[in-house]
Formats: sequence, C-alpha cells, structure tokens
Amino acid sequence: MSQKAIIESWKKVKSQIDNFVKDNNVSELQKSVVKRVQKAQKDITSVVEEDITKVKSKIKNETKQIEKMVEKLINSEIKKAQKFVDEQKKELSKIQSKLESLVQKKKPAKKAAKKAKKTVKKVAKKATKKVTKKTTKKVAKKPAKKAAKKSTKKVATKK
Repeated sequence: MSQKAIIESWKKVKSQIDNFVKDNNVSELQKSVVKRVQKAQKDITSVVEEDITKVKSKIKNETKQIEKMVEKLINSEIKKAQKFVDEQKKELSKIQSKLESLVQKKKPAKKAAKKAKKTVKKVAKKATKKVTKKTTKKVAKKPAKKAAKKSTKKVATKK
C-alpha cells in the first residue's frame, strides 16, 4: 500500500468515529458504561455472597461435628478416669479395712507396751534418785577427807 491509501484509510476511520460520536453522545456512552459496571458489581457481589453463605454454613457444620467428636472423646476420658478412681477407692478401702483389723489387734499390745514403758520410767527415776543420792554423799565426804588430811600434815610438822 502506498502512503495515499494509508492516509485515505485513516481519514475514513476518523470520519466513522466522528459520525459515531455525533450519533451517540458521550454522556450516553458514559451512562451505558456505568450501568454495565453496576451490573457487573451486582453479579460479582451476589456470587461472592452466595459463596460466603456457603462457606459460613460449611464452617458451622464442621464446628458442630468437631464439637461432637470432642464431647465424645472427653466423655470417654471422663469415664476412664472415673473407673480408675473407683478402682483406687476400692483398693484403698480394702487396705484401710486390713489396717483397721491390724490396729484393733495391736491395741492391747500397745497398752501392755505403754504399761511396760511406765514401769521402766519409774524404775529409771528410782535409779537416778539413788545414783544422785550416792554422788551427793560422796561429794560431801570428799571435802571432809581433804580437811582431815590437811590437819594430819600440820600435826606431823609440829612434832
């Protein structure tokens, strides 16, 4: 193509655009564009809202399912713990009954042991009293002997 043909084709396009703009006002084009954009926004929001409601409902369902599972697990663990505690209580009650039976049997022995302890204490007190009396007598006698010895020494030197 030559330059003249290209220039003529540009002129034709320009004239077509001008005719189109003259026929359709720019304000009408703007209005139509705005309407189309609004329709697109409505369509998008409706789709998104539907998706959001679907997502919300799925989340609710999943939370309910998870809560049920957790409750089942917790209940089973609680039952296991209760069984364990009950078993321990039974064992403790058995042990307690054995201890009580042993304690009841040993109570007379304890009384006899207490009596024996009391008598041992009495004997020990009497013995300590006797020992203290003897030591006090010996202590009292010793100074007298020393005094006697001193006097004998003095007497011997005088002669």
